[in-house]
Amino acid sequence: MFTRANTALALSAGALSLLLWHHAGRPAKLNRQQLAASLLGAIPALIGGLTSLEYFSGINLGVDTLLAAATFPGDHANNHVVAPGRMSLNAALSLFFLGVSLCGLDWTIHIGRPRSIFIAPILAVMSALPACFGLVGYLSGTGGFTGLLKSTNLLLHAAVALVMLAVGVLAVRGERQPVRRILSQGAGGMLLRWLLPGATASLILLAWLIGKARAYAHVAPGEGTALMLFGGLILLYALIVSASRAVDVQEARAQRAKSALHEEELRSRSILATSLDGVLLMDMNGRVRDWNQAAERIFGWRPEEIVGQMLADHIIPERLRAAHNQGLKNYLITGSGPVLGKRLELPALRRDGTEFPVELSINAVTDAEPPLFVGFIRDITERQKAEQALREAKELAEKASQAKDDFLAALSHELRTPLTPVLLSASVLSEDPRLPEDVRRTLGMIERHVTLEARLIDDLLDLTRISRGKLHLRKEICDLETLIHHAVEIIKEDAAAKNLTLRLRLTSAAPRLAGDSARLQQVFWNLLKNAVKFTPHSGTITISTSTDELQKLAQITVQDTGVGFDPARADQLFLPFEQEKPGTQHQFGGLGLGLAIARAIVSLHGGSIAAASEGPGQGATFIVTLPFGILTEEDPPLEPTALANGQIAKQVLQILLVEDHEHTRQVLAHLLQRSGHRVQCASNVEEALGMADSATHRFDILISDLGLPDGSGLDLMQQLRNRGHTLPGIALSGYGMEEDHLRTREAGFACHLVKPVKFEQLTQALCSFKIGEGPNI
Repeated sequence: MFTRANTALALSAGALSLLLWHHAGRPAKLNRQQLAASLLGAIPALIGGLTSLEYFSGINLGVDTLLAAATFPGDHANNHVVAPGRMSLNAALSLFFLGVSLCGLDWTIHIGRPRSIFIAPILAVMSALPACFGLVGYLSGTGGFTGLLKSTNLLLHAAVALVMLAVGVLAVRGERQPVRRILSQGAGGMLLRWLLPGATASLILLAWLIGKARAYAHVAPGEGTALMLFGGLILLYALIVSASRAVDVQEARAQRAKSALHEEELRSRSILATSLDGVLLMDMNGRVRDWNQAAERIFGWRPEEIVGQMLADHIIPERLRAAHNQGLKNYLITGSGPVLGKRLELPALRRDGTEFPVELSINAVTDAEPPLFVGFIRDITERQKAEQALREAKELAEKASQAKDDFLAALSHELRTPLTPVLLSASVLSEDPRLPEDVRRTLGMIERHVTLEARLIDDLLDLTRISRGKLHLRKEICDLETLIHHAVEIIKEDAAAKNLTLRLRLTSAAPRLAGDSARLQQVFWNLLKNAVKFTPHSGTITISTSTDELQKLAQITVQDTGVGFDPARADQLFLPFEQEKPGTQHQFGGLGLGLAIARAIVSLHGGSIAAASEGPGQGATFIVTLPFGILTEEDPPLEPTALANGQIAKQVLQILLVEDHEHTRQVLAHLLQRSGHRVQCASNVEEALGMADSATHRFDILISDLGLPDGSGLDLMQQLRNRGHTLPGIALSGYGMEEDHLRTREAGFACHLVKPVKFEQLTQALCSFKIGEGPNI
């Protein structure tokens, strides 16, 4: 059997139209895909309508032969072909209704009341009926069904295709009737899902069985109808009984679900009633729909007083109501809002009109009909008070910490200032060959102890820098072996005083590290000073180095035969103010800051420091591990210091010395004059400015204390510049924090020396200046 050309064309156009409708979606306006789908749907409607007209009117319009010849092979031998080339009336009617439904898939018609219905599902059902007649005819062997009114028979595959297309029209808009009713979860949907497919399948099966029985002469020609009617009723009754049982099961499930929902609702209400947070429901118009006890407690409104009232008028301050109402409008337009699902802290109103802070979270209940908003509200008055108290406590702690830092800095200044003349005098006189040897040794002892006093003060300031995160490194390429030798030189005399043996086992290939040489030397000096302090007379201290070329690490080990410590307390040794055990600071002296500062410096270099001991009396070992490191663009350039290696030729300088501490001023002036310089002294800013303005000869350099009675050295430098005196300067100060150095540089000082100052430091700083050219540092 061959499908007629018109039938094939109409079926293909219908299938393409259905595909386009599926992909086009449901836009508000007709788009190109929908227009194309409608035009394709017109093809089966036109072909089916004209062919049906030929059958009913008896007029041959020539539609049958437009695309192909009038006859197909076997047409004359087939008694069921009434009109050669023409499709069956069943197919024509199905195609007509199918095409019209595809042309207007979204068309509606209005009926009596203000109500409209979609016509496409109705037409799809009507298009399936003629094709179903043909299917029943094939299954039951009843030829009259395959060709209505003695028309050309409907082909089996054409009938199947037409039924599938009709089902496709219903499925492409599944939210409409009758599909929506069939898929509904209620009892009606349950009945339809049982009866429609069950009845259809049962009747078709019964018809097929009767057809087969007739073919084998088991059923007489007149008995088929009676059997069909009686058997159909029996099957229908059976389906109804089965469907009723299914409905009962569905209703039982629905009842259980309803009970569970009721229990859940009771639990939810119980939770809401006992919740510490206020919970409210608000509709799309901004009216309160529900209100729990916590909300009543927070705001003061009872549920019967607030439900049905506008939320904004009762709990939202007037200045925020416009924004609240605009947010509702935006949600109605866009379906979203900027505050939905977020936690906000806002002011709210109590019943008595007082404002208080709340934490608010609003969410849309989209599955409600109509949609609702649920709000969770928490009174955060106490929390904000606690946060404010915490902020105030933090500010007080920060002020106290700053006051402590300021006190330490001031204490450092006050302690350093009187040490300066002592250290200056002792350092110069200890090297004066005119004095007896024993006097010079005594002066050297005084110099060492004053230097040690200054070192203890520096340790306190370093600890302050570490705690505030202001201990900065000034990296340069430094030789590890040289740094260790310098540290050994510092403690050599103390070691000799206790008859200690110093053993150096330094590798010949000791690396050159990228680090702060002064700070690294401070680490090694601290470790050696500790070893000397805690090692008894005639003990041994060993300093060794090793390198790991693969890991690019250098390891420095300081080992002694001293008092040792409990291995469990190894980490505690690096805490500030900690020593081997309580009371040892009185026995051995010191503040217990050296190791804490050493660990901080090593950590800033990217290394580590560890301590080990086999127990009390077994000696101690300290291991420092440092990466080789490289200089990067992020490392601050090394600031030239007055302690530069290689002194420049000695010069005779005109010096303006400004110092309010009389003894320091006298000692400095005497030592500078003895070195050949010409010095004029001032004790305050006013005197210094007067000397600079009235001086016969231009001063070459300014040496000034920063703390002066009528201002500061920074003010003095600024005023000198304003008056045209551009002389370079050396600042003397008991303040040595990082910010102090920065301020003096910004003010124009070329060098900042921290008291107590050794005359050797001052001499080297002076030697680094060339008259008329500024510092050569």
